[in-house]
Amino acid sequence: MVGRYHHSGAGDAELASGALRHADLALYQSVMNLRTVDTAELRSRAALSPDAGVEAVDRLLAFGLLRPARGLPGVLEVNSPQSEAPAKLDAMLQEVRTRQAALDSIRVELVALGKVYRLAASPAADGSVELLTDLADVLAHITEFAASASVEIRTSQPGGARKNEILTESIARTEAALKRGVRMRTIYQHSARFSSVTVHYVEQVSRLGAEIRTVGDGFMQMLAFDDTVAMLAVQDDPNAALVVREPNLTAFAIAAFERAWTTARPFPRDYRQDQVIAISEEMKLDIVRMLIEGMEDRAIARRMGISLRTCQRHVSEVMDRLGARSRLQAGYLLRQRQLSEPNPG
Repeated sequence: MVGRYHHSGAGDAELASGALRHADLALYQSVMNLRTVDTAELRSRAALSPDAGVEAVDRLLAFGLLRPARGLPGVLEVNSPQSEAPAKLDAMLQEVRTRQAALDSIRVELVALGKVYRLAASPAADGSVELLTDLADVLAHITEFAASASVEIRTSQPGGARKNEILTESIARTEAALKRGVRMRTIYQHSARFSSVTVHYVEQVSRLGAEIRTVGDGFMQMLAFDDTVAMLAVQDDPNAALVVREPNLTAFAIAAFERAWTTARPFPRDYRQDQVIAISEEMKLDIVRMLIEGMEDRAIARRMGISLRTCQRHVSEVMDRLGARSRLQAGYLLRQRQLSEPNPG
């Protein structure tokens, strides 16, 4: 029985899956105040079947919570979790990184094979426009295009504040491109300036040379890599994308980006009150224009990349400035100002 208490190697697989069980922890807790423990003591404390007891000890050995005592056959030393945890966690983290790199490589390969398959299945298709409906496929294409870009990557991302998981997923790609000397320009909406997560990301990539600007409204979601390929958003499907390689369509998308870029404002690295007020006023002016068009609050909020409550607060402030008691009256007053003044703000 003594010879069965050893680190068999199977513990490594369970270690990688975080497979310590309640029974293992209970066994360790029952002996943690001892310097050493022999197998008879373990058997009496485990309250498990012989096989289950052996497996529990093997897992504790795998995690370094127990280890063979030197010069004492059949005796185990009780070890502190802090003494072994850093090395174990580093090994697990390296394993995760290795597997992630392998996964990224497989994704790129599958994308390439997918292109060959689609062309073989549809000989008439020239591949100049390709619809991707799977999010993993979209991300794999972005990774491939970003890695092969040599001159510039342009991105326009409406929708206000960026989600943390999206920025985290893109940071490694962005840093790699910038370090290769690829120019990167990004357009967000003004409302992204008030997101701490987005601000932190902008600070990170700006230090490496990325250029970030914001506008209020009126641009499409797009990524363009050099002047050869663009990825466009698909209406009503956030997980899909349209890959465009046709030169005229790509040039049109890039031209739309450049028009938005010339009117956009640089994303500030430090916040001054006058900048915050100016952006807030510009957002209100955009909201005024949409009110004149008769748009509803929910549609305005979606266009501006802000919450419905924030949009309604801006609308209320506009009504107060106009002295309007209702939306109908506000719309009438705004229409009158539009007819008499070039700037309805």
